[in-house]
Amino acid sequence: MQKSENPIRQAHLLTPFAYRTMAEVEERRSQAPDLPHRHDYFTVLAVESAEGIHQIDFTEYPLRANTIYFVSPEQIHHITLISPVPRGHVILFRPDFLQDYSIAPAQLYDMDLFFNCDEARPLELSSQEMNQLLPYIQGIANEFLSEKTQKWEAIGAWLKLFLLECKRLKATRKSTNKSWDNRQAEIVKQFKNDVERFFRRQHKVNEYAEHQHLTANHLNEVIKNETGTSAKEFIQHRLILEAKRLARYSELNAKEIAYQLGYEDVAQFSKFFKKCEGIAFTEFREKNEL
Repeated sequence: MQKSENPIRQAHLLTPFAYRTMAEVEERRSQAPDLPHRHDYFTVLAVESAEGIHQIDFTEYPLRANTIYFVSPEQIHHITLISPVPRGHVILFRPDFLQDYSIAPAQLYDMDLFFNCDEARPLELSSQEMNQLLPYIQGIANEFLSEKTQKWEAIGAWLKLFLLECKRLKATRKSTNKSWDNRQAEIVKQFKNDVERFFRRQHKVNEYAEHQHLTANHLNEVIKNETGTSAKEFIQHRLILEAKRLARYSELNAKEIAYQLGYEDVAQFSKFFKKCEGIAFTEFREKNEL
């Protein structure tokens, strides 16, 4: 069976980088129907004041003042505003912008800000902490609106400083009773990246262990110790998330969705889904129709 192209509505960024205010984005949204969609670019939403809901995949987050929301390519999101005039900033950039201006995608994921198989929660700040970040955002905005020479290099520098400061602020909120062994941290990082790259075709722990020349037992032990979730559960969670996305936001049938996720047998896929979710795939779809 041939795979269907673009099964979920996808928004594209025509330029490598863009900056907008939340008010500008809301004005654009009011001029056309706005439905949940996935991007092929990274989005940072820095809210100074707003009320509403930000849905990312199947989790709803309240829109709060002094909060930063990070959305990765392929995630599906949708904003519902209650307040008529939101105040904040929207920073959009494609992966190639990062590569061109000295921020490797792997480095971005290491910052623990954006989605990488597991959930990356919004960064809730105090007013003082938000004020620390605003000069970086203003630097980005000023350069974006200017016609200066080397403006993109300057934006890349401001963006990197902004993300590093977000990483520092997020690190202050983490409490842990143990420090990661460097080797274990590398194993976890590569495993997460590998799952994101290969989950549609590789469903077994030993396949991911082979990428790192490890035994399946050793990989599972490290992942379990450091994330609280077994490697198998981690892979299954990523498959289920994509199945839910396709079920709710695409017009593919169950057989086509199974094929997209590496299952030749739709019955096997349906059995897997029900075992993980406790509900039949068709029933989930009926309950979550848009």
